[in-house]
Amino acid sequence: MTTKNNLYYYLNNFLLFSFFGFLFENIMHFITAGSFTNNPFYGPWMPIYGFGVIIMIFLTRLIFNNLKIKRWLKIILLFLTITIILTILELAGGYLTEFFFHKSFWDYTDLKFNFGKYIALEVSLGWGVACLIFLYIVKPLTDKFIEKIPKFVSIILLILIIIDFIFSFFIK
Repeated sequence: MTTKNNLYYYLNNFLLFSFFGFLFENIMHFITAGSFTNNPFYGPWMPIYGFGVIIMIFLTRLIFNNLKIKRWLKIILLFLTITIILTILELAGGYLTEFFFHKSFWDYTDLKFNFGKYIALEVSLGWGVACLIFLYIVKPLTDKFIEKIPKFVSIILLILIIIDFIFSFFIK
């Protein structure tokens, strides 16, 4: 069993939200484009979502849980901070993927407020809202489930993601 302060808690959040990110991307892409997304992985996961969740949890615990300010101000600061950080993560992920693997998996140039290919104000604000929904609604629900995932399941899933990463980007 995991606790909220150990490695398995973070690993399980990474695994769960990498999977949820895959579902989210496919549902949104199907609604907007009528097809499923171009997932670079063979398996049903998108690790960038897992990394985003880990960053949100870590920052919330490190900074925002220790702030002695009114709740509404904390929510605004959290929204702004996470929006900026997740936008930087998305930008870095886009450029690194293109640089190392010569592939591009998203392109926001068709959005009105894009800042190049990999980020757009519309999407960034969406990440900020998604963060608040995650931290205040989803996370309290998933924490109950996360605590019950056996360590061996977490390790097996991590190994599968690593193998998938190797096959997706180096052996294709």
